Amino acid sequence: MRILLGDTTAYAPSSPLFAEALRELGEERGYRWEFFDEAAYTKLMLDRYGIAGRILRRGVRPAVVSATNLGLLARARRFRPDILLIVKGRDYWPSILRRIKRETGAFLVNFATDDPFNGKTTSRHLLKTIPVYDLYASPRRAVLEDIRRAGCRRVAYVRFGYKPSVHYPETPGTPEEEARFACDVAFIGGADSDRAAFFEDLLGRLLKQLPGVCLALYGGYWALYPRLRDFARGLAVGRDYRLAISGAKVVVNLVRRANRDGHVMRTFEVPACGGFMLAERTHEHEEIFPAGSGVDFFGSVEELVEKIAFYLRNDDARRRMARRARETVVFGRHTYKDRLGELVDLLSA
Repeated sequence: MRILLGDTTAYAPSSPLFAEALRELGEERGYRWEFFDEAAYTKLMLDRYGIAGRILRRGVRPAVVSATNLGLLARARRFRPDILLIVKGRDYWPSILRRIKRETGAFLVNFATDDPFNGKTTSRHLLKTIPVYDLYASPRRAVLEDIRRAGCRRVAYVRFGYKPSVHYPETPGTPEEEARFACDVAFIGGADSDRAAFFEDLLGRLLKQLPGVCLALYGGYWALYPRLRDFARGLAVGRDYRLAISGAKVVVNLVRRANRDGHVMRTFEVPACGGFMLAERTHEHEEIFPAGSGVDFFGSVEELVEKIAFYLRNDDARRRMARRARETVVFGRHTYKDRLGELVDLLSA
């Protein structure tokens, strides 16, 4: 079997999601595979247009999209994949995907990391490609019926996962590094307006009950909110991501409303990194982590404050649950290798 993966290294090492999995399955099952890196075409066009291109990045975008589509077509013609696996696929043209299907006979599969109907993350190209795919897999059940109505006949719920080479417990190398990441409560993710409002409310309540509590907010745009600016710690990527999780006594996991999430990437990544997670109570979270799995839940700011206070006073219980949650994830077949196997099995069914 020959698999061509279309994804990006723009968010490395978290992306590309399935490259590590393809390498392992290639060795185990004899798959041949190649990776088409969308980020390489963004860099190519920006370099071609020089400083002006970087300043006028938005104006260069049509050239980037065109080059990416033509590059994918050329790679598919050369490699002749049996499966073309696209992660998200925001900028691919329906005409290019149809040509690839027609000329190579490949099955087209989309793994939708975002809700394709979320206006902030979609594109007109993405919506028009939905009927072209042979299988559209989404880690959110709430969007499946909408995808069917948009014209894709085969839709599947496939969860997010974690990458064992990226998501594992990390130990600080120095006392300074340990102090840099130490905190009581952490959140990792961008500052959507509803998230900012949530943490402003949480902070006010926490400080009343636990004066001096240390909150760390990792991700983009937190510094734009005056009440949260002092708690913004910037981006946490790679080793810093693992240290941010290991340095926090409690890691809060919110789903993204605009994406209609039932779970998110951090649902698996935080326990895999050895963190203790308080997750927003959703059907999917409770399905992934049934009672005794090492994760506790909250359904409101008030409940979250109560549970943070409880677990900050009970170190042994918190550490015991973190160990159990890691076991649940690591032994529960939640890697992207497992997810890739699910996708291949769905095509074979």
